[in-house]
Amino acid sequence: MRFFEFKHIVKEMEARIQHAEDVVFWEGSAGAKRALTALSNMAKGGEKNVTIKWDGSPAVVFGRNPKGKFVFTDKSGFVAKGYDGKSQSGDDLENMLLSRGKGGDKSASYKAFAGNMKDVYDEYEKAVPKKHRGYFKGDLLYFNKPKLVDGAYIFKPNTVQYKVQADSDLGKRVGRSKTGIVVHRVVDDAGTEGPLQNADIFEGHEVLVLPPVTTQDPPQIDDAGIKNLSGIINKNGAAIDKLLDENTLRNMKVTDFPNILYTYTNRCVDDNCLTNLGKDFVQWLAGSKVSRIKQGKIIEYIRANMQGVNALWQTVSGIMKVKDDIVQQLEQQPADVKATIGDKPGGEGYVLAHPGGDMKLVNRSNFSAANRAVKREGAIMRAKEFVKETGDFDPGEIDFMQRRGDDPADVDD
Repeated sequence: MRFFEFKHIVKEMEARIQHAEDVVFWEGSAGAKRALTALSNMAKGGEKNVTIKWDGSPAVVFGRNPKGKFVFTDKSGFVAKGYDGKSQSGDDLENMLLSRGKGGDKSASYKAFAGNMKDVYDEYEKAVPKKHRGYFKGDLLYFNKPKLVDGAYIFKPNTVQYKVQADSDLGKRVGRSKTGIVVHRVVDDAGTEGPLQNADIFEGHEVLVLPPVTTQDPPQIDDAGIKNLSGIINKNGAAIDKLLDENTLRNMKVTDFPNILYTYTNRCVDDNCLTNLGKDFVQWLAGSKVSRIKQGKIIEYIRANMQGVNALWQTVSGIMKVKDDIVQQLEQQPADVKATIGDKPGGEGYVLAHPGGDMKLVNRSNFSAANRAVKREGAIMRAKEFVKETGDFDPGEIDFMQRRGDDPADVDD
């Protein structure tokens, strides 16, 4: 793996909200204990720390520059180098989007997208206080107020379809809005990001900044499973940490070992083999894109650290089992917002807030496999179409995401 690819992965991993079980790959036994404690606490009031993970598109940046001038653009436009992508009017925004790439006529869908971005420009400008300085980064959920069907507002910004009961507090806010967005981060003029501290800063009702939607009831926790898993971690924590020791991996020149474990896990999601997680890792490694030299180092390293290897996969599988049981309970609870993909309940899953780093709760064996398949094909098609329309995306990046077994649409901004 080339160094720039490794840097790309590290940056992405830091930005991504990790699955609760994947935290082990980067944090070792401490991460396992953190995930297990957070899941256990959900039975004691911790369920209020769990919110729906919204699946919006496209990613946009909006706000006011140091002089107070309003800017609204997409994520690519905000960081563009070869042109001014920080549009300061609706017309500028539409023209910027349509003029990207090598020229030629754009598809009807792309023209509609550019028109929709222009159409909501004024609403977002009015929503940001004139005294505010800085930008907001988020994903659009709808350009126009969703249709009301059988007492609920329905919208599908990306892969997941949402159904919000019109008579709920959130539904009433949707009904008063024109456009909706979920804001993830704040950004300054230099591009430095930070958490959104105050979602109530926005003015008026036309732009709905989706608030966190928490679960309503605490789930029942598998105490026996928690106790058994705690025993495995306490007994083998040192072996897990030895296996994932950064200095050792650096000296071996396999610093990306945690990401290789993560990529393998995603392959097990795709191939529906999570019940045997870890059993065929060496076999998978032999057919992977990992270099032959690195494969040999990893296999030798695994043989020398079998206690840590076995304990790691037991821990990952155990956390996954506890989490899947919790997710199943959450999805069966009555809620003001229901998410589906195709005809299956569930969406991007849930986010469990934690001071040490948020964690994603998704049933990977039942939902993620189908979700990844849909999103992978859809994202690659959209990315290729975007390349064709704009020339603003490196086609090699699509191949890079496919080769490492990752989902190009599943990166948390």
